[in-house]
Amino acid sequence: MKLFRNIIMWVAALAAAVSLSSCQEKEPELQIEDVKVSIGERKVSFRGATVDVTFNAPLAWTARLELKNGEGEWAALKENNASGEAKKGARVRVAFETNKTSEERVAELWVKMEGQSEACICTLTQAVSGESADAAISKALNTYMHDILKEDYLFADAYNALDIDLTVSYKDFLPTHLLALGDVNIEDGGYYKSGDLYGERFIYTNIVEVPMGTKAIQTDGLGFGPFISTALAPGSTDIGIAPAYVRRGSPAEAAGLRRGDLIFGVNGTMLNTTNYRNYMNGLYQGPSGSFKFDYLRYEAGADGIYVWNQYSTDPVTATPHVYDPVLHASVLGDPDNESTKIGYLVYESFDLNSQEFLEDAVDQFVATGITDLILDLRFNAGGAVAQSRWLSGCIAGEANSEKTFTKVIYNDGKQENWTFRHGYTSDVDNLGLPHYLGIDRLFVITSYNTASAAELVINSLKGVDFPVYMVGGQTEGKNVGMTVSEVDENGRRFQFSPVTFWVRNAKDFGDYPDGIEPDEVVTETYDNAFPYSFADWGNKDMNIALQYAYCEITGKERWARPLTKSVSAGPVPCDRQSLEPVHGRFGNLVYNVENN
Repeated sequence: MKLFRNIIMWVAALAAAVSLSSCQEKEPELQIEDVKVSIGERKVSFRGATVDVTFNAPLAWTARLELKNGEGEWAALKENNASGEAKKGARVRVAFETNKTSEERVAELWVKMEGQSEACICTLTQAVSGESADAAISKALNTYMHDILKEDYLFADAYNALDIDLTVSYKDFLPTHLLALGDVNIEDGGYYKSGDLYGERFIYTNIVEVPMGTKAIQTDGLGFGPFISTALAPGSTDIGIAPAYVRRGSPAEAAGLRRGDLIFGVNGTMLNTTNYRNYMNGLYQGPSGSFKFDYLRYEAGADGIYVWNQYSTDPVTATPHVYDPVLHASVLGDPDNESTKIGYLVYESFDLNSQEFLEDAVDQFVATGITDLILDLRFNAGGAVAQSRWLSGCIAGEANSEKTFTKVIYNDGKQENWTFRHGYTSDVDNLGLPHYLGIDRLFVITSYNTASAAELVINSLKGVDFPVYMVGGQTEGKNVGMTVSEVDENGRRFQFSPVTFWVRNAKDFGDYPDGIEPDEVVTETYDNAFPYSFADWGNKDMNIALQYAYCEITGKERWARPLTKSVSAGPVPCDRQSLEPVHGRFGNLVYNVENN
């Protein structure tokens, strides 16, 4: 599935690191003790990161960073971080940029205590990326990709007419050649519709490095989704950032944080127009270390009027945790009709390694005897076709089990067929038969983030005339898929995902490269936030798409949320962030995986 909108290509494995160790220098008369680093094993990716160094200082102190090699200011102390009073647990934060050079870079952290000589308390060595270190890998991978593209690429005829350069970096090989095809392969990508890259072309076909060994279902970090930001008051330079979601089982959830909470302070630093984007990126994209958050929660009081209530967390440490794509699952009732039971499932990605979480949610709906289902795919950029088929089978029911879920058509005209019950030949994906929900219609919440395997659910059900009512925004539009292969090169593993087939439903329809339009549009005029929100998933006052679907099911009139007393218009977003793709969860409509 697609490398979508405002994103930079994600590379899965950490190929190099920054390591910290004590440097052999003269120590001051009073010892600086208990030097600690905020990251496990004292390592951080060559991509760059902010490293916390703490120590016990018996006297007032100042710190400086000395860069021993490399050009420019590639590492620096964070602002307001270069001096302090005598303190146990004094802290210095060192920010590293990505190392794009071909050599290791060394920096020394020096501390001077009042009245004493300066001393180096640690050396920081930033390694180069594997790509920079070994150009031979690029040549081998380029040859590997070229051999597949010239035979299997969906637009192979046009590709084979190009002059191919196998000497470029493997990360540049695909955009260099495939973007040169212009609109011939427009279904392999599109144009950015917002953000800094607005109007520029991107492609879905990609190659990424992945960890060696078996697939893991763990993810790193705090568990935040992308953020939306807003000024805390009209005309103010103080900024708050609210996560689009907080993953279940994550450190952020354990600390009590929820979707829509407005974070305005991190480790005592207030967010403002100068620094807030650093936190939007840093808290979402692979954070490390511990963080204390000050935040506001938009809550209804006893009179139903919404106000901001202020909270703080204990320190929250970014740690590996089990990845759960079920962002929310609940059953909604109707106080006027006890028989109404509406399943509400918010699903982030079709991930084969997380099938147990999806099955658990579906089984709870089956046990409850839901009468309707609202499937929220607003942040679902796709993933594995096999799991998309399994969930679609649960929805379509036994009556449609042997009907076509999707057809795939290759560049040579070869066609394969999946039914709602089975894969293209049998149940080769080992997910088992669908667990039928017993519903006769589906409500889907979509946005510009909805793509690929998520769109496939909608198109496949429409192909067998299963009623689908879409609420939200027009989907991304990815009507092609990939055949994924893995290759080992010089002790490293890579996954290559070229676009190799079109998808068609039972009615042979698959012409939606510009997206699928919803039946009911949720515009961005309401708080200018959709598909984000300043409240949690189940809040129908603020989750307007959910309210629309709920009212359509129950026949109730829609309502407007009560306005806050202090700010009549409520929060008004000023900036929003795009999702970061994770290979195998985002960025690929995965049909088949071949091991080479």
